[in-house]
Amino acid sequence: MAENKQVEEKAPLTELELNEQMQNRIDKMHRIEEAGWKPFGRRFPWTHRSADVNEQFDALAESEAEVKLAGRVMAIRGHGKTCFMDMQDKTGRIQLYVRKDVLGEENYALVKMMDIGDTIGVTGSVFRTHMGEVSIKVHAMEMLSKSLRPLPEKWHGLKDIETRYRQRYVDLIVNPEVRDTFVKRSQIIRSVREVLDSHGFLEVETPILNTIAGGAAARPFISYHNALDMQVYMRIAPELYLKRLIVGGMDRVYELGRVFRNEGIDNRHNPEFTSVEIYQAFADYRDMMDLTEEVVVKTAMNVLGTTKITYEGTEIELASPWKRISMIDAVKEYAGKDFTNVTDIEEARAIAKELKVAIEPTFGIGKIINACFEEYVEDKLIQPTFITGHPKEISPLAKSNPDNPEITDRFEAYIYGREICNGFTELNDPIDQRERFLKQVEERANGDEEANMMDEDFVNALEYGLPPTGGLGIGIDRLVMFLTDSSTIRDVLFFPTMKPLKADAHPVELPEQIKAAVGVAEAAEEKTEVIDFSKVEIEPLFADFVDFDTFSKSDFRAVKVKDCIAVPKSKKLLQFTLDDGTGTDRTILSGIHAFYEPEELLGKTLIAITNLPPRKMMGIESCGMLLSAIHQEEGAEKLNLLMVDPHIPAGAKLY
Repeated sequence: MAENKQVEEKAPLTELELNEQMQNRIDKMHRIEEAGWKPFGRRFPWTHRSADVNEQFDALAESEAEVKLAGRVMAIRGHGKTCFMDMQDKTGRIQLYVRKDVLGEENYALVKMMDIGDTIGVTGSVFRTHMGEVSIKVHAMEMLSKSLRPLPEKWHGLKDIETRYRQRYVDLIVNPEVRDTFVKRSQIIRSVREVLDSHGFLEVETPILNTIAGGAAARPFISYHNALDMQVYMRIAPELYLKRLIVGGMDRVYELGRVFRNEGIDNRHNPEFTSVEIYQAFADYRDMMDLTEEVVVKTAMNVLGTTKITYEGTEIELASPWKRISMIDAVKEYAGKDFTNVTDIEEARAIAKELKVAIEPTFGIGKIINACFEEYVEDKLIQPTFITGHPKEISPLAKSNPDNPEITDRFEAYIYGREICNGFTELNDPIDQRERFLKQVEERANGDEEANMMDEDFVNALEYGLPPTGGLGIGIDRLVMFLTDSSTIRDVLFFPTMKPLKADAHPVELPEQIKAAVGVAEAAEEKTEVIDFSKVEIEPLFADFVDFDTFSKSDFRAVKVKDCIAVPKSKKLLQFTLDDGTGTDRTILSGIHAFYEPEELLGKTLIAITNLPPRKMMGIESCGMLLSAIHQEEGAEKLNLLMVDPHIPAGAKLY
């Protein structure tokens, strides 16, 4: 057996090397034009994909049929009188065999001006090489699009985690598994629609621009409509419009589309995401739980052919029946505390204190129960589980339970400790709904930016009579994450929201001769930033001395940010996964979410104290402290993380 040698990974191109390669490709483009060919061609009516050739090889070879394929050149071997190329299309790769004596000297000259990344069209016949590889013997070839920028050999280092998302078009070219994820995403969405359509649900569309932000507890994006001279909100949920349609007699409706929430970004949240909301008249939350199971199970079977999946190394069985347990019973099971007969707020606060669960002074009993659930239960729900019986305080749109008015007929489904859907028996009492809206308005006035606004027209619709209705919302992105074993939502969104690296600038600054060749307008000269420190207030230096021997025991290290997410249910904390040079990831929590979004810190080099004793925050062990600089400016606290030169390696010690 041949020795399996590890291929040495090539280093990424330096800026100078990249510019030189681009200039070389531009020169080839001009030579192609001078020879009478088109570097950017036109229509090419292909007859087969690469997968078709492999599947139909015997028939194609026996009939000596002519095939036409189009795709991108991914490898070129040899440049004498013959050469081999690997061409990639959306179904895979196939080898091309190109001979000078077949194409002719003049046409073969075009081959010599081709580069990896060029898109070409070929005509030829199929054959199998002496090594047994299915190949195309090329009879004719044409250039369809010249690639002026070289493809990366590999994605390198932490920075390229971001680059993959910022330049998804390159990611799709060089990483076939990424294309497979997005093909599965499309299949998952199609399957969800097929299941709902089979039950007589009608797909509808409701406004994305709303005059009131409602239907969920979330901060909206705000815009302005010039013609109507009014403020509008990007929808945070289509719920209230869909229920208006139920009032109108359209008894089974759903909408699958984008919603927008002006909140933090982490591995499970993106400001715009895809969900499906479903409403069924004459049903309740139990019917919607059954529908949830059917949608997930049938989609898994349709797309994967199995209900048994592996997510982040954990085996999960999606098949019915899913476990069903109330929130209060779940807290009792996992935290050992029973809220069943708790009606006094002080008793509820005492339980939270005993469990060391952080609560706000404004929390009622319902929010305290929910806080205990989030702290002790949520991350334990690995196999599919329905949580029912949510407190009324956290469910402003759900119908109260007939046996306990403080509990609602609501459910959430959890997989791997993550919520995947939310459903109710919908509140259809207009008087009760108005009272709950007023309570939400009060909470909004007290500073809760996520509280619902009053929607008089929706209450008006309820006054015409909303039949008993079951409602359900499923997070499509999270469903795709589970069914494709993707650890972050960015892996299942073609173009996740990212902060621009540099406004109105090219990622790589081009030399003047290349700018001229490709017609890039000359960029305006950058101005040196002038920083005004006149309003800055600095805390006085400590007058007391610190013992030098004690201070010198602090271990200051350079650390690289491998991942950064917002801690669920915390408005302040960010959770960092850091490379500290030891080979083992380090977790540090820092209360700086008011100053930074997680995605802008990926790949940065920071300074941390690494030998502090671990301490638990929100149930997560934080091992160390990141250093920041804090000052006051016009009465507000300002904070800047200490970021250092990325050339400093992880683990470098500060002296």
